[in-house]
Amino acid sequence: MILVKSFALIIFVSLVIMSFQNCSPSANTGLLGSKTSNPTTAQVATTAAPFAYDLVADTISYNSCVGQDLNGMGIHGLKIGVNEGFVDSLGTGVVKAGLKLRTDFLSYLGKNISPVYPSSVITPAQIQFVLKNSDANKDAFIQYAVRKRADLTTAIDLIQPSSGSVFVYGRDGLVDNATLNTDPVLAQLTKNVLFGDKGLLLSEGPRIYNLYDVTDPRPIEASFNYSNYTDETYSATTSVAEPFGFGEAYSDRVRQRFNSSGTDKYVLAITFGNPFGGDPANGLNDPKRKEINDKTKAYGRSYALRFESLSSVAGWKNNLLKQVTESNLVDNTPATGTSWSCENFVIMKLNQWNNTKPNEPACVPLNATDLQSSTISGAVKRIRRHYAQDKWDIGLFYSKNSLYVPATRVTQPLCLVPKAADCYLPTTISNTDIGINYDPNTECYLYASSVMGVTYSGNLNLEDQRKLGRCAQYASVCIRSSTNY
Repeated sequence: MILVKSFALIIFVSLVIMSFQNCSPSANTGLLGSKTSNPTTAQVATTAAPFAYDLVADTISYNSCVGQDLNGMGIHGLKIGVNEGFVDSLGTGVVKAGLKLRTDFLSYLGKNISPVYPSSVITPAQIQFVLKNSDANKDAFIQYAVRKRADLTTAIDLIQPSSGSVFVYGRDGLVDNATLNTDPVLAQLTKNVLFGDKGLLLSEGPRIYNLYDVTDPRPIEASFNYSNYTDETYSATTSVAEPFGFGEAYSDRVRQRFNSSGTDKYVLAITFGNPFGGDPANGLNDPKRKEINDKTKAYGRSYALRFESLSSVAGWKNNLLKQVTESNLVDNTPATGTSWSCENFVIMKLNQWNNTKPNEPACVPLNATDLQSSTISGAVKRIRRHYAQDKWDIGLFYSKNSLYVPATRVTQPLCLVPKAADCYLPTTISNTDIGINYDPNTECYLYASSVMGVTYSGNLNLEDQRKLGRCAQYASVCIRSSTNY
């Protein structure tokens, strides 16, 4: 009887052990999981993972200012960034712009990577391992540049570039120093990605809008100049009578390149690459691509910009950014469910801020009552995304000899005034202040009119052209809205 009981106990224990063995994961005990039990296959699946990152901007702005080293004084020419309030107004937690993992990358993981015991689903740790070890992602940095649409090479920001002109890092292209495959970016990108059984992707997680530590928040953005009136290729002493170079003509030529439908077309672009491993120019001119031989495509986004004029009379050129068209650079298709809206605001001279002389134009400071208007307060919030309070004043525009009526303040257009430097070429010429012409119904003065194809009515001589006043400059702010985040 005792022997029978002992034999039964041995059989029971053996069955329990076999049951546990059959229920445990078949082979994968490390972070390399694959749909097969072959470790080599798992390693190949990790190494061959597709490109993972997608960055969306929500604000693009442009200043038509012309001057020397304006960018260095906080007056950018062209700027792109993730600068919105970050979360939607409905409180659903949807982040409208920033960095996330691409859908096709996450779908690839679901099809090729297996959960690792004791988890029954793919974990953030596994995603992080793939990002660190896959060839396409282990050295990815975010790049910004104005690029030639024909081959995505960076445009060189010089007034008169020659065939021997070379790329300059910081002037012609920028790279964010944040490493995408290390913390804090890595943890933030993967912590809210959720997989279900059999690799089913349940949630891609929200976009992140800070690539640095929570104690060191920085907007994801980049700015460029494209506003100089002099550089190493064109001296300020070219003209003795008015030594300002051809900055006006250069800025106009850049805008023409953005407006072009030909092979010389420019686009503003966000791409990815590793310029820190060697020559920055080579890194920025050779962004990561899905199809390595197709130079018209790359991982990232492109933004085609359209510039228009406020007036058709002589002098008023296309210096207002009016349209942004966003595309996926990987296949050059329009970004679906996405639209951009642009606003334009006149920029005034320093001495016209809070100007009290009735026969001169003025940018009048806003007061608390003004900001109770949702129209004004909403516009101010949008402007402040790229025009910081410590560098720019925002007020109400009054033309010269305007009748000031407090009750009509809410209907006055907004104006901007930089705090550190004028946005204009000097207005005092031969001891005469020609001022700024803010009236788009009248002709205005361009120093470089002869090379810009501008013809004034009445065949005005140079002195009479100057009396028209320099053409007004504008700040443009374009905001993204989308049904896809």
